[in-house]
Amino acid sequence: MDEDRLRGAMVAAGIRLGVRGLVAAGEGNLSIRLPDDRLLVTPSGQRKDELRPAELLVVPLVRPAAGDLTGERGLRPTSDVAIHRAIYGARPDVGAVVHAHLQAAMALTLAGERPDPMSLPETALFLPILPVVPYAEMGSDELARAIAQALGRGDPLAGAAILERHGAVAVGSAGDGHDGEHALAQALDRIELIDVLCRVTRDALLLRAARRLLGTDGHTG
Repeated sequence: MDEDRLRGAMVAAGIRLGVRGLVAAGEGNLSIRLPDDRLLVTPSGQRKDELRPAELLVVPLVRPAAGDLTGERGLRPTSDVAIHRAIYGARPDVGAVVHAHLQAAMALTLAGERPDPMSLPETALFLPILPVVPYAEMGSDELARAIAQALGRGDPLAGAAILERHGAVAVGSAGDGHDGEHALAQALDRIELIDVLCRVTRDALLLRAARRLLGTDGHTG
């Protein structure tokens, strides 16, 4: 596995998320599974659309007793590294994980709405199972366990999950001869599909509300 190529793919993925408005400030995080029970992860507090390959960090799949080491310029692994570790531990088939604070997803869950993946043909085909994980503190073991459980059970297994008030997380498969770069691309596609689903759901709710209002108040002009 060419680690330099994977670092380049992670940097490109961060740019893609930024171009599509799916990350802001230091939000979001990405990872790729490496050989020998290691993970390539994004650093904490850095813009994901302005990363350099050398700023990405390699951490063990299992958190060491002494904690994770810092990288270049004192950078630390993403504060959500526990989520990534829990997902990889529950899903041996997963080769990459992408987490983004999708605005429409956060708005819908704040309003108590749950998007239905079967309402759109693309999500019905590629993400027919889309669990919603209840809110838990960012970076907590509780949240990591809940996400891993949501993605680690069912038939078929879910390829992504919406996080209440916290966006979404998606995974990509590195099985069947596919490598980490393919897995990362698949996870990115899934994050984008969730964003489309949530934006369309939000817009449909607004249009229905407007129609009800017009129906109540009557048309003018």
